[in-house]
Amino acid sequence: MSVVFHDDPFTPFDRQPLELKDALGENLGHRRCGAIPAAYVPVPADALRLRVGARQLNESQWVSTIDEDWPRFQEMKRALIAERRDEVVASTPGDEVACEEVAAGVARSVGLDLVNGRGIDALVDVALQIADDLCILLPDENGVMRLRAAVLCSPNRWRLTEKLGGTMGSIHMPVARYDSDLDSPVNAVLARLSVGRALWRTNWGITNHPSFFQPDIPPPTPDINPADMWMRVEWQTLRKLPISGGVLFTIRTYVEKFSDFVLRDYEVVHGVSDLVDKIHDDVATYKSIAIYRDKITTYLDLR
Repeated sequence: MSVVFHDDPFTPFDRQPLELKDALGENLGHRRCGAIPAAYVPVPADALRLRVGARQLNESQWVSTIDEDWPRFQEMKRALIAERRDEVVASTPGDEVACEEVAAGVARSVGLDLVNGRGIDALVDVALQIADDLCILLPDENGVMRLRAAVLCSPNRWRLTEKLGGTMGSIHMPVARYDSDLDSPVNAVLARLSVGRALWRTNWGITNHPSFFQPDIPPPTPDINPADMWMRVEWQTLRKLPISGGVLFTIRTYVEKFSDFVLRDYEVVHGVSDLVDKIHDDVATYKSIAIYRDKITTYLDLR
């Protein structure tokens, strides 16, 4: 697919965004989004080794905290599901109970009326009312967790149709150092996950394109001004499902333009510069920031 470079996170990577205008017809530019929460910004320690970094989550919190971006995500999801459902919604036979279990739990956690749909339609109904993506893992005949259903509208360089039915290892196969740093810890976390003990973690990247819907790697733009690049962070949760025996994996994605990010506290900005400088070369290549590394660190160090 062709990539359209733009500044609107809520427009797909291959579409031209509509310019916003006020009541008088004045051009307001493109849609912007809120800042990445401070607690989710990566730190230099993340450069030494890829890590699960899972922390306990309040069991009553199924998805991200409601904020000003939720309506924008809902609008984006409605458009994606209406126009390209096959790319963002997927399910397999036998996942109906889990889909309905997740829909009921998410709805209850954010004070929504229980959804009326069945199976994957229930999962879609509730996904349209929140900002997060919803992925369901169910055990196969050998007890191995596999991706069986999802509503994924903010993919970060992966396609749902290609990962459906995969294990955590196969889903993350392209990730640099996954085998050495993450495979065993992730499997251990899944094995120990118990009902009533939900977990959260984060994942980070830097990209030359802001779109939340970004299933493919954008082509490199070596001449880009670092101010026009974007920090991308995923807030992820894991919880055991008591009825179906599956696992719910949620993803809330945040992006922030570097020209905004550098206005943060000195220590935060320089911490990210240190992180980018120290990550292993293969990780920098996988994250598609190797060719920008010197530019990014120079730009952030000027803060």
